[in-house]
Amino acid sequence: MKISRLWAMLLVVSIGLIGAGCGQSESSSSDTSSSDDPTPYAVGDPLADSTYALVLSSPYGTDTLEASNYQQQLNFVMQRMPPNQRMSQMDRIHQAVVNQFVAQHVMRGASEERNLQPDSARISQAIQQQIMRMGGEEAFEKALQSNNLTRDSLRGIMANQMRQRMLRDELMKTASAPTQEEIQQYSKENRRIGAQHILIKVGENAPQTKVDSARQAAMALLDSLEAGASFTGLARRHSEGPSATRGGDLGMFSRDRMVEPFAEAAFALQDSGDVTQEPVRTRFGFHLIRLTDAGTPMDTTRARQALVQEKRQEAFRSELDELMRQVTVRANPEIVQTDLSIDQPMKEQQGSSS
Repeated sequence: MKISRLWAMLLVVSIGLIGAGCGQSESSSSDTSSSDDPTPYAVGDPLADSTYALVLSSPYGTDTLEASNYQQQLNFVMQRMPPNQRMSQMDRIHQAVVNQFVAQHVMRGASEERNLQPDSARISQAIQQQIMRMGGEEAFEKALQSNNLTRDSLRGIMANQMRQRMLRDELMKTASAPTQEEIQQYSKENRRIGAQHILIKVGENAPQTKVDSARQAAMALLDSLEAGASFTGLARRHSEGPSATRGGDLGMFSRDRMVEPFAEAAFALQDSGDVTQEPVRTRFGFHLIRLTDAGTPMDTTRARQALVQEKRQEAFRSELDELMRQVTVRANPEIVQTDLSIDQPMKEQQGSSS
């Protein structure tokens, strides 16, 4: 199903408003393991009616999502992902769409309950900007008709989105101010460091014999390093990652750019030249890591600003989870193909396998 530019715009705004609290992570970490924490909402009896994908009930009332609309949103999320990741993350994509719908339900209900009123002039301005983006009134009117919308219904959707934005800002205000100690710790933890590594590849689900063989190969290289061999030379000859031609050089990176426990091991090294005392296992295989630049702490002004924003986001997620706990979700298992009893946060796939 093709998603129109108008609906794509509305979906992007909705995801931007509540994405951080509805089971999608904005972290750039490549650790994509599923969480075992239960979803905030309750799961009710499955639906038998194939017309609907989801039915929600809460103190704010009842919401339904038709199967066709669910598929439209599913396609939209999939289109924003690299094609080679879609099948492997299908459970998480379904979970993200469900969580998004639940979050929208409670955000809309809570904002109406608090009688938050958006500025009508801002809504008119937003509609006018959309008309210009679509190339004029005629194209805009065709887009409204193709999506079974009128200007009034579009204004209602935009007003709801603005109310949700106002509620999000209110919930963020519950965040506590960072202490000086927290700022100093954040500054230290979020520095950029330089490192090189040697990777001996072995898959997460590889047979134990292959895991043992890879570990032994990594240990043999570690013995060579302790005997005085060049890390750069060993990386060029033995590393199975793309950075081998650079002597394993990964350049400068922040902690969130690397998969755990690689990041934990790399940032635990103290001085340039230090090497991990044992191979570090990740989903890519076994790594030997050498610190090339210990880096410097983040500027405290930047650290304060970043920590304030993090605390605001955490406060929002916490408050949103509390709202979502009031919801019972009933899903059609033929359409919503994921286990709603388990939260499976989506994270971007980025490599420390280089």
